[in-house]
Amino acid sequence: MRSNAGSHEAERFGWIHHSTIQEAACLTFVRGTDIDPVAEAFGAVSDYARELDFDEFCEESFAHHEQYSMIGIQVLGEWSLVVEDNGWQGTRDEVLRRVSAGTEAVSAFWNVDRLTRFSYAVDGELWTAFEAPLPEYRVGSRPDALEGVRAGMSWSDAERESGTVPLMLALAARVTGQTLTPSRFEGDFVTFPVAAWPDDLRDVPDALDRLDGRYPRELIEALRVADDAARRRAAVAVARRAVQSAECLDHPVISAVLASAADGGRMDRAAISEAVREWTWLLHLHRATSKVRNQVRAAEVLRQATHDDPLVAVFTTLSAAGHVRGLETGELAAVVARALADRLD
Repeated sequence: MRSNAGSHEAERFGWIHHSTIQEAACLTFVRGTDIDPVAEAFGAVSDYARELDFDEFCEESFAHHEQYSMIGIQVLGEWSLVVEDNGWQGTRDEVLRRVSAGTEAVSAFWNVDRLTRFSYAVDGELWTAFEAPLPEYRVGSRPDALEGVRAGMSWSDAERESGTVPLMLALAARVTGQTLTPSRFEGDFVTFPVAAWPDDLRDVPDALDRLDGRYPRELIEALRVADDAARRRAAVAVARRAVQSAECLDHPVISAVLASAADGGRMDRAAISEAVREWTWLLHLHRATSKVRNQVRAAEVLRQATHDDPLVAVFTTLSAAGHVRGLETGELAAVVARALADRLD
C-alpha cells in the first residue's frame, strides 16, 4: 500500500513532462516572502529587474543562456519560488549557503543529460543533497535530515512509473507544503539576470604533488619545508605579479587587498570575490577587449591567494596565473623562490 501511495504521489507532478521546463530546469523554494534577499543570494542584478509572464521569462532565458543565467521569482504562500529555465544556480553551495541563511531552502534540478539533484539547506548550511535516482548516496552535514520526510515514498516504483523529476517535486511538496501545479506558473514573475557568485575556494589534497613536473623539484621542496607565513608570501607574490602583468595593480580593491597582505593583515576575500563577480558580469554584458579579460583572470589569481590554507593558496594562485597572458612558468617559479627567501618584488 505504501508503494502505491508513493507512486501516485509522484504521478500528481507528471504534468512537468509536458511543460515549458520539461527538459531542463532548477526550482528552488525558499521559506519567506521577501524576494529581495532571495534575489541577492542568487546573484541577481537588480538594475535589470523585469516583470514577465512565465513564457516570456523562458524566452528571455533561452535568448541569453550563452551569456548569463536568469531567474524568475514568485511568492507561493509562505515560500518564494525561484525558477531557472535550463539553469543550475540553485544547486550550487555558493547560492544555497546564502539563500538559506536564517531560513531554509529546497531545490530540485534536472537537465537534458538526465542529471538530477535534490538539495536541502538550512541556516546557511547544506544539510543533505543527492542525485534523484540514488537517494541512498547522500552528502551534506546532516545527510539523513529528510529521511523521515521521505519515509513511505517508494522511490524505485515511483521512478519507474513517473520519472525522477515528479519524484523530486513530490518530496519538495512534503518539505514545503507547496504542491506545484501548472496554475502556479500563471501570473508575472519578477525576473533578473544573474551575475554568478564565484566558486568557493576548494581544498586541494596533495597540493605539492600536483606541482611536480611543472615546477623545479627544489622549489617544491622549499615549499614543503616553509612555514605558513612564507607560503602566504609566495601566494601573494604570485598574485601581485599577475595583476602587475595585467596592468590592474592600481584598481582600488586590488590595491587595498594587496596592501592588507603586505601589512600582515587578513585579506578581504569578500571584497575581491565581489569584484571578480562584477567584472565577470560586465564581460558578459559588454564586448570586452582581451586586456579586460586578462585583468579579470588576474583578479581571480588574487582571490585564490586568500585561501585559508597558505599551501593550497600557492598551488591555486600558480594554477590561475597560468591563464594570465604574458606569465610563464619560469617567471612564476622565480617569484615564488624570491618570496620564500623573504625578497618581495
